[in-house]
Amino acid sequence: MAANLRYHVDKGDALVHGRIEVTQRLKRLDTLIGKLAREKGNVTQMHDIGGVRAVLPSQRHVYVVRRRLLKSWTIIRERDYVATPKDSGYRALHLIVRRNGYPVEVQLRTIGQDIWANTVEEIGRQVGVGLKFGAGDPRLHSIFVAMSEVLARFDRAEVSSDELRAALKSLPSFDDND
Repeated sequence: MAANLRYHVDKGDALVHGRIEVTQRLKRLDTLIGKLAREKGNVTQMHDIGGVRAVLPSQRHVYVVRRRLLKSWTIIRERDYVATPKDSGYRALHLIVRRNGYPVEVQLRTIGQDIWANTVEEIGRQVGVGLKFGAGDPRLHSIFVAMSEVLARFDRAEVSSDELRAALKSLPSFDDND
């Protein structure tokens, strides 16, 4: 599946513009159990047990790859968390596609969106709460939402790299002793 996505990602000028990463994964067991509990569903209804992710240099590249996939893959469902971010600040484009008779999730993210998502997941693991699901301290969530907005402005080319660095440095810090 990753090779099929890589074909659509590698077409054109995407490689010229920076780092591109294509990976595939199976949902971790603890994540799978948590999702089943939250959504009160069953495994046969879950479309994102397995998936592939492309991390692309810009938001423009995300939508270029989406257009390429629409031409040759069967798209079952699309969730544009860039146009409508989750309350947590999460942004990416998710497509559920049918490949070889099975539904597979395709995530298309920018580098900033990937860094944000990995940071939220890692800090959530460190503090022992599902930050990406809304659990935990609201102050910490507000920092991540602000961080997400700054990164989105960069992805839309509204701020330069220097302005991005300055904006990220100016985000409030979180201290458990506050």
